[in-house]
Amino acid sequence: MARLDTFSPQIAVQVRPLYQLWRDGQTRQLQLVEERARYAKLQQSSDSELETLRQQELALREQLELTTRKLENLTDIERQLSSRKPGGNFGSEKKCRR
Repeated sequence: MARLDTFSPQIAVQVRPLYQLWRDGQTRQLQLVEERARYAKLQQSSDSELETLRQQELALREQLELTTRKLENLTDIERQLSSRKPGGNFGSEKKCRR
């Protein structure tokens, strides 16, 4: 665009408004190309971040499932232990030591 500006004084006065209109259109076209490139870069960056977040979510869900299973197993063990008759072998061991 700067190069075109060097020719501006050589353009006939009658044609200058048309030239200016054309030049403004060219400037807007260049801006549009730059904005599209910037948008594409932002879109790619957003897509990459989104994929990373999806992978993190998947890993966290797997950890949650594993922790839930472990907790359920511990709860089952606790139930089994609490359902045993109190004073089983443990009580007799105490009496033998005295």
